[in-house]
Amino acid sequence: MSVFSQSDIRRIQLEHIQQLSQLEIPPPEQTTSNADPPWLFPVVLRNTLLDWISSNRKAIRAARDSQCTSVSHDVPNWDTVLFTLVESTAMYLRKDKDVLLAIAAARKGDIEAAERHLTDSQVHIDAIARALNCTFVQLCDFAEQPPDGLWFSSGAYAGLFISNDTRNPFAGIAFKGSNSIADFVTDMYWKPPVKPTKGVLWGAPTHRGFYLGLFGQFTRKGEKLVPFNVLFQQLDKVYKHPTTLHFTGHSLGGAFATLAYGELLRCDKAEIAQEYDIGDLYTFGAPRTSGHPFAARVNELTIAVEGGGRYLFRIVNNGDMVSECPLRELSNFQHVGGGWKLTKKGPEQIRIEAVAETESDSKLLPSANEYSTFTDSSASTDPSVSSGEMYIEHDPRKYYSRWQQAPHST
Repeated sequence: MSVFSQSDIRRIQLEHIQQLSQLEIPPPEQTTSNADPPWLFPVVLRNTLLDWISSNRKAIRAARDSQCTSVSHDVPNWDTVLFTLVESTAMYLRKDKDVLLAIAAARKGDIEAAERHLTDSQVHIDAIARALNCTFVQLCDFAEQPPDGLWFSSGAYAGLFISNDTRNPFAGIAFKGSNSIADFVTDMYWKPPVKPTKGVLWGAPTHRGFYLGLFGQFTRKGEKLVPFNVLFQQLDKVYKHPTTLHFTGHSLGGAFATLAYGELLRCDKAEIAQEYDIGDLYTFGAPRTSGHPFAARVNELTIAVEGGGRYLFRIVNNGDMVSECPLRELSNFQHVGGGWKLTKKGPEQIRIEAVAETESDSKLLPSANEYSTFTDSSASTDPSVSSGEMYIEHDPRKYYSRWQQAPHST
């Protein structure tokens, strides 16, 4: 039985329908079906994920028993890595055509039809959630609308995988990655970087597309909504303490997860976050998101706190070029924490990328003159990986294939 009530879950869905009723139906070129690679065909991907779960039952069970946590920032719990990879990949199973039908029904005031189409839009995600012994709840959906001021881009789509085990309660917030032309525009729209306001993300210059997709304003019938705020407003309706809360995402979803996790850590003592039992962050093929001091501040609140129970693991497939974007030399962006590169021979640790720029940083991070010894392993400089393979290595199925070489429960 889920630690969250079904009445609260349905209330969230009805509030989402109300939001959909305020949307214009997006043009065909902005929908996901025009950009899906073959591996994203819903039934194929659903069956692939179900196979991952059934083939690794002990690893999935061990991840659930650990509440999807790791015990140290040095090495991830590889069982949890698989669990979160499944969550992240399952977010691609959102059926955009049914969402469009839900929008149309909601605009006509047909709540029953809108609710039916909305349920149908996540039927494949629900199947994966059940296989994980979880319940899935959609938290925010701005994938069909650009933020104010942009004519063609997309916002965050995120959901919650809620453990049905009340003995070891946990929940994972997962963000959808790129699978529409609008998403790809969001990925590329990194400059000029945004300077966040009111202390958000510690004021660090941030990738414009990622920032606006999560912290930008989306006007719906005169009401200005911010995806980050909507996400936690909805989470508040179903969250029960103590439930360990982890974050995850693949590709664009990893970028959104990184920013949301970092901002929640920044707000940890504030009203928005004080009730949450914040756990770990696991990202897959995530691009860089921000410049200084974002990475330094996140590192101080995670990897610098031994035994703190909040660890971040940036998982990168050997040769995945997306994790090298935008280039550090051009953007001055830095990855948070260290990372792990998945290779055919097994996982290899990636050293921390952020450098000390203030005296307070120097206790944790390398100084600027040590920078060259702490660089990431660039996909573009790996002689064993061709340019064509760099795109293929971003495929979640490649991540799963390489994950199998990591130590895990069997």
